Amino acid sequence: MVDNNQFHLSPYPSPKHQDKSGNEISVIPKPQKVDLGGDMLTLPHSIFVAGSSTIVATAIASLNQRELDAQLAPDDVSAMVHFLHPDDGAMGIVELPTNPPGAYYLSVSEEGVIITADSERGWFHGLQSLLQLIDTTPRTGSRAVLPTVTITDWPRFKWRGYMLDESRHFSGIEATKRLLDTMAYYKLNIFHWHLTDSPGWRIEIKSKPKLTSVGSVGNYSDPGASPKFYTQEQIRDVVSFANARHIEVIPEIGMPGHMSAAMRSYPEFSGGGTEKDPYYTINPISDAADKFLISILDEVAELFIGAEVIHFGGDEVNVAHKSWRTLGGVQKLIEDGSFKSEHEIEAAFNRRIAKLINGLGFTVGGWDEVFGSGLEIEGTLIFWWHHDRPELLTEILESGYKVVLCPRKPQYFDFLQHETHNVGRTWDGFISLEDVYCFPDSLEAYENRPTNGKVVGINANLWTEQAITQERRDFLTFPRLLATAESAWTLKEYKIWETFFNSRLKNHLPLLETRGLIIFNPYSISVEIPR
Repeated sequence: MVDNNQFHLSPYPSPKHQDKSGNEISVIPKPQKVDLGGDMLTLPHSIFVAGSSTIVATAIASLNQRELDAQLAPDDVSAMVHFLHPDDGAMGIVELPTNPPGAYYLSVSEEGVIITADSERGWFHGLQSLLQLIDTTPRTGSRAVLPTVTITDWPRFKWRGYMLDESRHFSGIEATKRLLDTMAYYKLNIFHWHLTDSPGWRIEIKSKPKLTSVGSVGNYSDPGASPKFYTQEQIRDVVSFANARHIEVIPEIGMPGHMSAAMRSYPEFSGGGTEKDPYYTINPISDAADKFLISILDEVAELFIGAEVIHFGGDEVNVAHKSWRTLGGVQKLIEDGSFKSEHEIEAAFNRRIAKLINGLGFTVGGWDEVFGSGLEIEGTLIFWWHHDRPELLTEILESGYKVVLCPRKPQYFDFLQHETHNVGRTWDGFISLEDVYCFPDSLEAYENRPTNGKVVGINANLWTEQAITQERRDFLTFPRLLATAESAWTLKEYKIWETFFNSRLKNHLPLLETRGLIIFNPYSISVEIPR
């Protein structure tokens, strides 16, 4: 049973924006198939809802937030909103795709609303489309007036994700829940939670208390900042909140590099680093260090109910290989022929950790540097982020690994999003809303490969070096995340940038602001929110 109290969006004002194109509803992501009728349905102020008890509770809570009086229907005849299963024999139901999961059929007629799906997830997706219709059409007094329409819809990709880096700058419970609620509204289903990195450790591990008493102190811009982390109770709360919205929370516990916060806390396990970051790695050949990591991952596995993946990072380790040469035993292993190089030692570490994570019942996730470490193909998910190395993506796909596409360009949201902006990454150009929308179909290495089936989806990533405040983090994320949502859901042949930008998106900017988000307005080129 869904806890209604978990659905606590701020009340929505009466919608004042509607699609002016005359031939398109303002639903994001764009449904695969839409058939607009010529009539209207005026919802009564009091709405009876019937169907599965779980989705009905969610629907009633969501409708009530919109100043409607939604109640459980005393019988099917009196219900205005029905949630049905295909076996119920509802008229007009077609066979819906089941892979990826989450398909639904939505019918708005003069008689009422029917949402048909074969799962709670599908019903939830259909509900979000209904809520968007309510939110983006005008009202007559307190009564919502909807166009009659039938929608047959299903997701393009299984993985429709967003990564938030909370190590460099911390967001906290309230902002994270607001983000999750917004993600669910746009049918995103993966929250990749980057909880550990060199600037700070942000997750309580009861068996290793110094990870938070020492490791959570400071952030990227202020090494002396007060401790910030999530208790295990808070982690469970966020995971439950996300799961109620059909969002899977994927924890990232980075290793063997990016471990400065952890190694400052437990320096006896350090593998050294660089002159500027001397605690960057964990010792890659220490049994004691392995046991330290095992105790951490055991607790992590218990916290993330519903997650299929634990991400262990595995990126940018080579910058500290020089320091490994001074570790007792490393050179001996190379000299006696056990390993040829530090790269082989790193690969062996990756295999040990991957085997551990697989043994806990999870797929192991890693950045694309872990490719070549010999990880089990069936138990591994690789995150391709090197946009300047499309040949690496091709090689990963041809080797049989499943892949999440999250290249720096255009999926790193800390890049500037407009030519008038100044704060953030630029490198070889900014990342516009259109760049995000056109991905992944703009990617030749993906589009032309026969191994497309191995691409499970896409991630947008927000690294927070240049995003000190929550306002800045929101500004960098929205509305680009809506473009990612549509790219991850809508089939290529139904995506049209012009209609997304010129009609539907305009109707959603006020909804984002109503949620308390500080957004970039691409129509008026709003002033850049500083760090």
